[in-house]
Amino acid sequence: MKRALIILISMLFVVMSVGIAFAAETTFNGEYKVRAWSNSNFDKRPDHPDSEKGLYTGYFDQRFRLTITHTTSEFLKAVVQVDLVEDTWGQQRNFLINNNTNGEFVRKAYLEFALPRVGTFTVGKQPVVFGYGLMFSDTSGYLDGLKWSNTWGPVGVSALYFKFNDGVRLGGTSEYYNRDTDIWALDLMITPNDKHTIELFGGYVNARTGYPMSHEESFWFDHSGFDFDKVHSHIGFLGIAYTGEIADMLTLKGGFSYLSGRADLSNWGESDHAWLSGYNVYVDASWHNDLLRAGLAFVHGSGQTNSGWDAEHYNTNFITADEFVFGNIIASGNGGLNDAFGTGLGFADDIENLTAAKLYFEVSPMEKLSLNGAVIWARWTEPVGTYSYYYHPVNYYLGNNTYNSWYTDSTDLGWEIDLGLSYEIMEGLTYSLTTGVLFTGDSFDYEGAGGTHENWGPIWTVNNNLIYEF
Repeated sequence: MKRALIILISMLFVVMSVGIAFAAETTFNGEYKVRAWSNSNFDKRPDHPDSEKGLYTGYFDQRFRLTITHTTSEFLKAVVQVDLVEDTWGQQRNFLINNNTNGEFVRKAYLEFALPRVGTFTVGKQPVVFGYGLMFSDTSGYLDGLKWSNTWGPVGVSALYFKFNDGVRLGGTSEYYNRDTDIWALDLMITPNDKHTIELFGGYVNARTGYPMSHEESFWFDHSGFDFDKVHSHIGFLGIAYTGEIADMLTLKGGFSYLSGRADLSNWGESDHAWLSGYNVYVDASWHNDLLRAGLAFVHGSGQTNSGWDAEHYNTNFITADEFVFGNIIASGNGGLNDAFGTGLGFADDIENLTAAKLYFEVSPMEKLSLNGAVIWARWTEPVGTYSYYYHPVNYYLGNNTYNSWYTDSTDLGWEIDLGLSYEIMEGLTYSLTTGVLFTGDSFDYEGAGGTHENWGPIWTVNNNLIYEF
């Protein structure tokens, strides 16, 4: 009898195990993208004849991104996202992300489980976007940590901890050994109905690596020959974002973020600390129906107003940002694998020292075809040039000393015109075209050979995309 009972229990265990295995589900989805890039005049040969000054870059790249989700039940799942191929045509060096020297093979890898009434826990390398991502967002796998979230009716709350970096891998001989960055954050999402959402977020960053750093500050010290180090930074940040839909034809978006803190300095000539502060503003209103969407957007990021050798204050208006996109060149957040600028004009996704307004439209004359366009006016929030804390725009974003500003400073960034289209060739396969022309302003003027006053001229980009999503 005892032996029969053991056999019966064993059989029940096997049946239950098989049932659980069949109840679990593993899904695969991803994207295969091939892009053809054509960029002109992002950089120049300032000492060459006029006909050869503008530099042209054209190339193809491709990327295969795969997301694997294993779901055991509604309470438990694991997600891994990898970039199996990142390749610039003609530069094959190996099969796995051969164009990426940073080893970002795994972009996301996290475990998510829910405990009834307690909440949902997400552990691992996970994406985070606060508001519209102007100050804090990451979907590229830089954040490793823990998130707890729960909802009570229209109110959702998330508490987050992340380790942004850790200097252990540098080894004990490095002065940066064991310095790291910890981020604590709280996010409150209020959704009174399906047409309105309000998000409040804030947190604290304890950066023993000296992070974060503004672009201006990074360029200043990289090229001044002066050894500068933030050994410890304390940063507090907060923000609010709103998304609303009125009468099913008017969409409103808006966001504001602010940070403030202090950094302790070493290897510096005058003071032993610096104050850090910065803010961003974003508003967007669009009218739409089944055929057309037309809108007006505005973005403003603070710039450096008090710097210099005394190092008393620096503008830093982002913690980490990789999500925000405003135009195809200005704040594009999108560059090719072989692009020296990396992310468009180098504005990347953060908007430090940028003020811009955009009038845009999107029209769908056919179910599978969409056309879009935009006109953008842009200026620097604070002047750029010889007598400014920001040097020539291209030096500032490329990190070089190639161009001397033309004995002045200016807030004139320029005008941008964007055009594009998207066409669904078949289910899952889409072709898109993205173009942009930036008519550069006076801030791009530079000193040419023999001390001549040179205008930069227009910058343009054309990007063809073939995207297969599955």
